[in-house]
Amino acid sequence: MTFSIIGRCERTGAYGAAITTSDLAVGSRCVRLAHGRGAMLSQHRTDSRLGDLGISMLAEGESADRVVAKVCASTADIEWRQIGALDSEGRAAFYHGRRMYSIYAHAAGRNCLALGNILDNPDVPQRMVEAFSRDPAAPLAEKLTSALEAGRDAGGEILGPLRSAALKVSGDYKIDTYDLRIDISGTDAVADLRALYESYKNREDTIRNVALRPDTMPVMRSLFDASIARIEELGLQDRFPTARNRESWTVKG
Repeated sequence: MTFSIIGRCERTGAYGAAITTSDLAVGSRCVRLAHGRGAMLSQHRTDSRLGDLGISMLAEGESADRVVAKVCASTADIEWRQIGALDSEGRAAFYHGRRMYSIYAHAAGRNCLALGNILDNPDVPQRMVEAFSRDPAAPLAEKLTSALEAGRDAGGEILGPLRSAALKVSGDYKIDTYDLRIDISGTDAVADLRALYESYKNREDTIRNVALRPDTMPVMRSLFDASIARIEELGLQDRFPTARNRESWTVKG
């Protein structure tokens, strides 16, 4: 009851994934990424350890075919699983377990792989790949989000509603560029994910600079002034001498 896509950006070396399901909290279980090295999906009666194993091998430079073969050989329960890999050259490999009773399918394109199970129809992954590939110059996060929407619009799961969704894109310095999750939605998790992505994408550089270059980031004036006022109200100026050291911070707004 999951459909998903993994993709690669040749320009930046980023890997990413977008995924949705009618179950809860899909973002924590099924996707694993290694910046510049690969992406891994493990879904349908998910065993997240398979994703962990696969991404560890991709990070060491193994090909997608070899990774999928080794992951399949690692567990006696592989016939319950659906897995996919995208390697450092953008090559895709996958496995559909024979214990899946539903409509399941995959589609691969340049630098991407879409998988789905318990689907409304077998064309869902192909529509996702087409959406991903429509604008090669688009940011990876946009291509993945558009692909997920295309999968939903092509029929998606056989039963809904879609209750959780996630978008993840790797980044350098081991800091993900995106790690956005809708863990429970009362309406349409894919629509909620799109709204979250649209709100977050304008803050992408700011969030990274907070981690990488904190001294360059100004303090918000509203928070700064409110903190000083509360410190004074509680008589804590000696413990928190912010007001006496205003020059230590760059304040904006």
